[in-house]
Amino acid sequence: MNPLERLHDIERRLIAGTLSVDGACTEVFTGPKPWQTPWWKERRSEHLGPACVTCGSPEPPLVIQHTWQPVRWRDALRLVGPPNWEWWKEQHPLPDLNQPVDLGTTLPVCPHCGSHQVRRRVRTKDWVCHVGQCGAPHQRHADFAFPEPKFELRQDPKALREHKRTIRQKYLALSQARWEAWLKSPEAEENRLRALRLCIEESKRYLSFADTKTLCRPCAGREDVEHIRRGNRAKARREEANPDWSELEEHERFAEGLDTGNGEPSGS
Repeated sequence: MNPLERLHDIERRLIAGTLSVDGACTEVFTGPKPWQTPWWKERRSEHLGPACVTCGSPEPPLVIQHTWQPVRWRDALRLVGPPNWEWWKEQHPLPDLNQPVDLGTTLPVCPHCGSHQVRRRVRTKDWVCHVGQCGAPHQRHADFAFPEPKFELRQDPKALREHKRTIRQKYLALSQARWEAWLKSPEAEENRLRALRLCIEESKRYLSFADTKTLCRPCAGREDVEHIRRGNRAKARREEANPDWSELEEHERFAEGLDTGNGEPSGS
């Protein structure tokens, strides 16, 4: 069974209900690569032209260049929503953990610059301001030593750091719990089913060789470089538009190992 027939067979069993979404994902994403099969070599020979369509050179080696790529699994999960992960986050927002707390305490501070980085010197029986003595040039002052400090109500730095660490740990636990609840929800199952059908449909188009052209090696290399640059620019735009993009990527890489390592469907 060639790769195209294999996709049709998976799709028929998926529609008939004899194959689960998990089983279909396993067959689609962990199967043999199409370009490693004899069928691919035969199809390549059928579609390979006599000369490069860009520069017109007939000198071998000539290659088949695909001008269109099927959607990645991670992108398909977003494109077919709602329901998808973004929709689920809107439906289940995390509580606001940054509630105001009173962490005030009376601290000794420098009477000249107000810095709390002061300490008492036992031998000379006075106090010294570390900022005034060793800080940046614009922060230093000559009278960094003084007999007694001022006492002001300030936030305790250690308590503030501990408070922020506790909030971060609670946020990570809630975020992970929300992600696991999404994976077990019927909406996630629907999202994966629709994404899988999209991947199968686009993989069938890719395997049809409808979007191909013949190029020489230098022209194909230049087009590959430009394709990589366009992909990097698109990724930068996505990250700028969505600051949580890295978190989404981390969650989706964790999701049940459905990727083949590079996120491409088996028909790519």
